[in-house]
Amino acid sequence: MKLSLKKEGESLLMPLAGKPALVSAMVVMTVFAAFDYPEYAPILLFPVALATFVVSPTIQKTILCFLLIGVASHLIFTHQTIMQRELKAPQSSGCGFVEEVLPRPKGTAFIIQGPQQKVRLTYKGKNAGKLPLPGDSVCYEASFYPVLPPTVPGAFDTEGWLKSQGLAGYGKLIKFKIISSQWTPERSFYQFRRWIKSRFSEFLDPAETGLLLGLLAGDKSGISEMLRSDFQRSGLVHVLAISGFHVVLLAGMLMIMLKATGLPIRVARIVAIALLFLYVPVTGGSPAVRRAVLMFVVPQIGYLLERPASTLNSLGVALLFILLPEPSVLWNPGFQLSVAATAGILIGGKYNPFKNLPDFLTQSKVWNKFQGFVLEPTFVTLCATLATSPFLIHHFKTLSPFAWLGNIVVVPAISWGMQAGLFALMSPLNLILEHDFLREYFCYAARFFLRLAALLTRFLSNSSMASITVGPFEPIFLLAIGVLILLLPLLQANKIARMYGFTTLLLFSLVFLVQSYTQIKKPQWKLTVIDVGQGDSILLTTPSQRHFLIDAGENGYRDSGKDIIVPYLHHIGVLQLEALIITHPDADHFGGAKSLLQTFPVKELWISSCARVEEKKDWQNTITEALGRRVKIRQIHRGFAWSENYFQIQALHPNEQKCGETNFDSITLRAKGLGKSALLTGDLSLAGEKDITKTNIYLQSDVIKLGHHGSKTSSGTHFLQKTNPQIALISSGRKNRFKHPHKQVLQRLDSLKIPYLNTAEKGTIQLFFTQDSLWVETMM
Repeated sequence: MKLSLKKEGESLLMPLAGKPALVSAMVVMTVFAAFDYPEYAPILLFPVALATFVVSPTIQKTILCFLLIGVASHLIFTHQTIMQRELKAPQSSGCGFVEEVLPRPKGTAFIIQGPQQKVRLTYKGKNAGKLPLPGDSVCYEASFYPVLPPTVPGAFDTEGWLKSQGLAGYGKLIKFKIISSQWTPERSFYQFRRWIKSRFSEFLDPAETGLLLGLLAGDKSGISEMLRSDFQRSGLVHVLAISGFHVVLLAGMLMIMLKATGLPIRVARIVAIALLFLYVPVTGGSPAVRRAVLMFVVPQIGYLLERPASTLNSLGVALLFILLPEPSVLWNPGFQLSVAATAGILIGGKYNPFKNLPDFLTQSKVWNKFQGFVLEPTFVTLCATLATSPFLIHHFKTLSPFAWLGNIVVVPAISWGMQAGLFALMSPLNLILEHDFLREYFCYAARFFLRLAALLTRFLSNSSMASITVGPFEPIFLLAIGVLILLLPLLQANKIARMYGFTTLLLFSLVFLVQSYTQIKKPQWKLTVIDVGQGDSILLTTPSQRHFLIDAGENGYRDSGKDIIVPYLHHIGVLQLEALIITHPDADHFGGAKSLLQTFPVKELWISSCARVEEKKDWQNTITEALGRRVKIRQIHRGFAWSENYFQIQALHPNEQKCGETNFDSITLRAKGLGKSALLTGDLSLAGEKDITKTNIYLQSDVIKLGHHGSKTSSGTHFLQKTNPQIALISSGRKNRFKHPHKQVLQRLDSLKIPYLNTAEKGTIQLFFTQDSLWVETMM
């Protein structure tokens, strides 16, 4: 039995034979992960220890050697990084050295290294005059933005981003003075990127120039926010970030052109290696670019030394060169996705199901074209999708069902556009002719393919199902899924792989059954006041896990729908909204609704009959968006109710027969279940409160969301007395210009001894209701 298991173990590790660099990289990554997540260390290190007993003595020495190297690297470089990050808050004025200049859609960002810390400052002046260049020494005055912890689960972590970039702060550059200048390599790379832009902008629109510059040089400042969103939702955002796809295309073109010059093949390889190493800093030197370039360079060096290299081993070499001096890169999402996609494609290629087909198929021209244009791209996309799915679920809680189709139809168009752009860049006719018609025609060709790609991407992303929620899952579950995906090709031939697969699926099933049983045996419902600033957005989750969103925040300096609410819904695992309820057509309540309807599945839109006829243009555009997406519009009023077991939502206001000013007509709901209740008032005015109290409607509730963000025009004493809540909730923005909540309202709450929570102070507020308890959780 032991001998059989050992043979099975050797068979399982056979694909790693002859790939010492890949084995070493896997060991190093395991050590780094065990250091950073010590709670998972036994689980992570156990397979390494187990594998050591079934491999050859040479591989055993390699594993032990790189275990020690990984430990030393993590201790040395991570300690240095921590020391660099423990910096004081930056001063509003100072002097420093400009390391990088980063064009942005609304200004220019400068990375400035001071005597003790590094900062990022953005200049938005219209009459900028001469801006600093990389290599300039400057003195500056700046206004730094406050660095606050995330106030919504799943929101962007500013503090974490600053630490990952080694920055002490970021802000607005008010004034600057250039003290001196000196040449640095980055100065030349920056000017080269500007030259590339000038070569395109003469014949292309700014949008097309920006897209080409992003695809070829890594400067994404000219890519519109809408186009980025389309690529992200359709699962094609990897196309916009320079990585393996771009480097492979560039390297292939380089080799073809160098061979066409008549250079000896060895010289051509050396020139290609040198040019690609220069390409890394031109694009910003992201981990994905470094990985792709190194994977090209290693086989080329192998050919020069007449020792052909394995592609998987080349991946291992690239990982070692990137990770050992910079262990924190392991947790970079772009790096993880790039490596996972590459590994998935390489491993999948070794088990390509189309390699050994019957002769009658391989001899058919129709079949060969179908296989080359449809089946093989689909298989490659499937391999990359499976390999990256655990990382996509962990970081973004989403997957894109249409990504495979996008890779088949959009990526070729992007590839052809990039090739046309490269030929336009290399046209020499401007040296001898006044009008460079060759560059012009190549630019027009690039325009056609890029517009085609943008059109196809818009078509794919236009469905609310383009991006679906998956998860959330604990990291340990995703790790188990990742290992299972890695073992898929071996399930049929290896007993250990089959045992692992069966055990994993069994454990997942048990966890699912336990969670389902707990949900039925101990039902609860939840109310979440999402921190959208000076606006309203409340998520109701019923005991059966149906979700109702009441209002969608504002669309001011940020769109609450796509920037805050949708990421939050993905983060907590919401698949679909049963209904989006807009209490009244004020911009701070419906502002994010249109983008939410565009990017998230919604079954119904609930509004009042009074709001249906409101003529505000943005509001009518929201209604039109809902109708265009076949979202059922339900007009609700006093007397309407929606219910399920243990839970009910009642509409208390407005009266169907009586419409007044906007806040008077605000939909007021009372949610009740499991013996607990909450009153949600939107922007209900004092007059609206009086209209409700004149009826015999039962108002007493455990929780009340104060009307109009705590304005003195809402939350009258009599209404609060009738409600008699245990706690009051206020949704308002930090340092808002209306000074909400008003001190009179707070005095009313104090006089009635009603405690309150404000999103401006506590961030997102979550309340959980069970049969015998109510408890609160806040972000701050």
